Amino acid sequence: MVIMQSPPLLSVENLKTYFNLREGTLKAVDGVSFSIARGEVLGIIGESGCGKSITGRSILRIVPKPGYIADGKILLYDTAGQATDLVQLRDKSPELYAVRGGKISMVFQEPMTSLSPVHTIGDQITETIHLHVTKDKKQAWDIAVDLLNKVGIGNAEQRMNA
Repeated sequence: MVIMQSPPLLSVENLKTYFNLREGTLKAVDGVSFSIARGEVLGIIGESGCGKSITGRSILRIVPKPGYIADGKILLYDTAGQATDLVQLRDKSPELYAVRGGKISMVFQEPMTSLSPVHTIGDQITETIHLHVTKDKKQAWDIAVDLLNKVGIGNAEQRMNA
């Protein structure tokens, strides 16, 4: 009997993100590969400066200049198993915009620059849902609660007002 394996949600293959500096080329990410299955959680840990944030920024295609993706593939699979190589998308394309915040998001290391202490978590999450999914407030709220539950944040309803 042959067991069909579903494709991953995201596959990063031989990712290389470099920075051209006066002193030479800085290889911030040099040959990173990994896959994430649907429903799987991946944590990237390492010492300061080892390339964790640049890996995330590369996936979202928001590498700061003078950085650039030198090589590799970032394959995002849809529910039908079709892959889109994010590296091949144009910088300001509607397809890439739909991925950022709509399918892939990142919370940066410094929470004071990522999450506002004067707005509730619920307001901040539903703002992105309003931009990418639905304008309906109740539906956006329900989606946000579901997302918090999916990532293991307990008492999601109560935490939305925090």
